[in-house]
Amino acid sequence: MPTACGQARNSESELQAETLTKNQYAEIMERINHVIILFLTLLLASCASDERVIPNSSGKSSEILVVIDRQHWDGTIGEGIRDFFGQDMDGLPQPEPLFNFYTISEPDFSSLFQSHRNIFIASIRPEHTTPYIETKRDLWARPQRVIKINAGSDTSFLRLLNDHKNAFLRLYEQAERERVQRAYRSVSDHSVRSQIVENFGFSLVIPSGYFVAKKHPDFMWIRRETLEISQAILIYSFDYKDTTDFNMSNILSMRNIFTQRHVPGTFDGTYMAVAGDFIWPVSQRIDFNGRFAVETRGLWEVKGDYMGGPFVNYAFVDKSGSRIIVLDGYVYAPRDRKRDLVRQLEAILYTYEPVGN
Repeated sequence: MPTACGQARNSESELQAETLTKNQYAEIMERINHVIILFLTLLLASCASDERVIPNSSGKSSEILVVIDRQHWDGTIGEGIRDFFGQDMDGLPQPEPLFNFYTISEPDFSSLFQSHRNIFIASIRPEHTTPYIETKRDLWARPQRVIKINAGSDTSFLRLLNDHKNAFLRLYEQAERERVQRAYRSVSDHSVRSQIVENFGFSLVIPSGYFVAKKHPDFMWIRRETLEISQAILIYSFDYKDTTDFNMSNILSMRNIFTQRHVPGTFDGTYMAVAGDFIWPVSQRIDFNGRFAVETRGLWEVKGDYMGGPFVNYAFVDKSGSRIIVLDGYVYAPRDRKRDLVRQLEAILYTYEPVGN
């Protein structure tokens, strides 16, 4: 029969066992907390490394850095690249290439050069038994477009280049437009935009420096004037009859009708018109922000005066399906290159966006 003293000793033993269990529990919880803290630290560090700071891209407008070894650049590979990306841009009074480029070998392609805005990499190695293409956006800098062709031979490289070169060109041209648009959105003129919306029911991103020179229900003339350069946008619309409205002859005829009526020259009786004697305009069907359009490039002149320059013109049916909208940009810069000035206007016109229902 247990005594009171024995009962006390048993109670003390049970208390010690209970206390020991609590200590063990606290120790275990402390270890778990350490593990959780370590896990969260590693997770945050991983996120921080993924969200690396990407530098701004470098390089000039309409310029491509070609990463290629000298042997291939001096041979048929380089010739194929130069012949396509270096071909003359349509609709300019003097020859200017679609893109300028300079080259660097792959071993010298360091981080200093990886920030270039447009990069084209020609990787021709025997281990590329199956040729393939890589396209990247903002890989080493922002904004940036990188295209890489991996091929095991010159023949397979040229086959991929020829099969996809038009798509490559569209990617680089889109990248150029987006860079200009990004800059223009930060300095857009909301007053001019509001007048476009009021007149036509759609918007354009118009940078500061442009002003509305003339406005009618079916026509607007928006200009930017400096001592050396004139850039302008014409917006006009007319009833859509049938698909023949998109024939180049009709597009040029309508442009002449509107410019003769609304865009006078310096002297009385002078006016803007399409100039077809020097370089005949060229036209193509394109995807314009997800809609069918006809793009026309050519030269304009002032009848009765010595003025002229390039223009680019986009014609498409409006959202109602009853009218044709024409967005037209032209440049007057007798002492300057025109390619990049035209591309600046293209970037503005590609910001077209319907407003409302």
